[in-house]
Amino acid sequence: MSNATFVTPETGVYVDEAGQPVLRTSIVGFLDILGFSQAIRLTSDPVESQRLLTRILGALQDSRLYVRQSLIGDFALLPNRWALKFFSDNLVLGYPFDRSEVSPAQAAWFIIRCSQRYQLRMALNGFFLRGALTQGSICLTDDIIFGTALLDCYQLESKASIVPRVILDQPLRQLLTLAFREKQVPETFANSICYDIDGWWFVNYLEATLDSEKVDWSLVEQHKHAILQSLAGVTRHDVLPKFGWACRYHNMFCHWYRNSAGYSDRVRIERGDEDSVIRRLGDGALEPA
Repeated sequence: MSNATFVTPETGVYVDEAGQPVLRTSIVGFLDILGFSQAIRLTSDPVESQRLLTRILGALQDSRLYVRQSLIGDFALLPNRWALKFFSDNLVLGYPFDRSEVSPAQAAWFIIRCSQRYQLRMALNGFFLRGALTQGSICLTDDIIFGTALLDCYQLESKASIVPRVILDQPLRQLLTLAFREKQVPETFANSICYDIDGWWFVNYLEATLDSEKVDWSLVEQHKHAILQSLAGVTRHDVLPKFGWACRYHNMFCHWYRNSAGYSDRVRIERGDEDSVIRRLGDGALEPA
């Protein structure tokens, strides 16, 4: 299927009428592949390095196409005024809301859903992501990425995300809490964001396995195998807990939907995680106004 079928981001969303780059208040996401630099260092053999390059390029292409296909309705309805940029193993997304085209809540919900689906597909390809979402000023063009929002996301990704999760910064949490109470985002928002033991909200990317409220358990089972395969290749003690967290999160998702059609215990990872402190906002973790 040709990429021309899908709406693509506009490269001019962060330039003025004269073509000069401008800062705009936006919902911003920064996503990074967990352990990618280490993987490069461990593949000193040229043949293995080429295989890793081929894998990552295939995963990126597959994940981008999956986002566009699964959100084709959103791409058609929302104004095409957002931007994204890949560099190395990172992805930056920006959706400005400082004009009347979309509300802050609409922009945030769109970026969350894009991040959710991108994170899921990359995980199924064997690449687990961590990152952060926030709101603030950014300029995102073919030539430059600049702004405090990018710095905020980078700091959160490197110092607070820690495990393979995409967390939400406090200003964005406040925006979404109000938007949810005022019904500016759909009810499904409450199950698309989780609340972790350390207080951080993060994107519930396995929620993207639902289609019309029905779980695609084959994707969940693929996620299980991707975690186990990644765990089998871990040789560093500081990395093991990160995939331990992924196991816990995977099992919590299975626990939430254990009564759904098609569920089987075979999709779980054999760990005692049903008493996890991970909660969805829809389970009563939404902070008071």
